[in-house]
Amino acid sequence: MRKTHLWISLIVGVLVWGAYFAHFIQSLRGEATGGLVWWFLGALAVTVVAETVATGLIGWLFRRRARALDDGPTLQAALKAGHVALMLLILMVLVAAAVLALGSQFGWTFDLSGARGQVIAANALLAMVVIAELLRAALTLALLPRR
Repeated sequence: MRKTHLWISLIVGVLVWGAYFAHFIQSLRGEATGGLVWWFLGALAVTVVAETVATGLIGWLFRRRARALDDGPTLQAALKAGHVALMLLILMVLVAAAVLALGSQFGWTFDLSGARGQVIAANALLAMVVIAELLRAALTLALLPRR
């Protein structure tokens, strides 16, 4: 069941967040970023509902086939993948902080005081979290022992 949930999480995450970020990029090209908060909340709701419904349905349909979870290797795979995802997230945040710090040193302005700059910054942070979470799910699947 854990493997199935990881696949569902990975597929839903790629589809929903991929659509969201495609819309975000189109919004930046069109100069209209005002409604992105609703797109974000919608993407978040769709992700939660789709993962919950799909995992629940799969669990219910295959409840007779369910096996006891092997916590040893499965848990180790999840811990390793979680550690790698956390390190990647930390790296991305540190790179963003370094870019901002270097920018201030050289007098560059990123115009984070305006609405457009704030939307871009918020979506950059969101992208970091989404990338780390998708990496965690994919790496956990890759590290799970084959049966």
